[in-house]
Amino acid sequence: MYFLLVRRRVRGVAIPNGQLTKIQPIRADVHIEYGHSSALGRQCLGAWVFNPTPGPDVIPRLHDARVTGMAQGGINVTGIEEVDGVLYAQSWWCRAQ
Repeated sequence: MYFLLVRRRVRGVAIPNGQLTKIQPIRADVHIEYGHSSALGRQCLGAWVFNPTPGPDVIPRLHDARVTGMAQGGINVTGIEEVDGVLYAQSWWCRAQ
C-alpha cells in the first residue's frame, strides 16, 4: 500500500517533533510480512519498502515490525533496522496519500 513515509529516528535516536515536519517524506509502497530475518536469525514480522527494480532496499527494512498506532491519517510502524551491521530502533510514520 502506498504511503508518504517519514523515518522518525536516526541511528536509534528520535528526531524532535519540530524537525519531523521539515523532513521530506518518500512515496513508498510499504509491505509487511511474516518471514525469516537474516539480521535476527529467526522468523519475525518484517516491513520494507518495495523496490520494483533490482538493487538494494530503498531504506533499511524493519525487523520485528509492529503497527503501534493507526488512525484515519495513517499508521505508525515500529521495529529494528540494521545499519552498517548494527541494530537500531526505528519507527516509520506512514501517512495516507
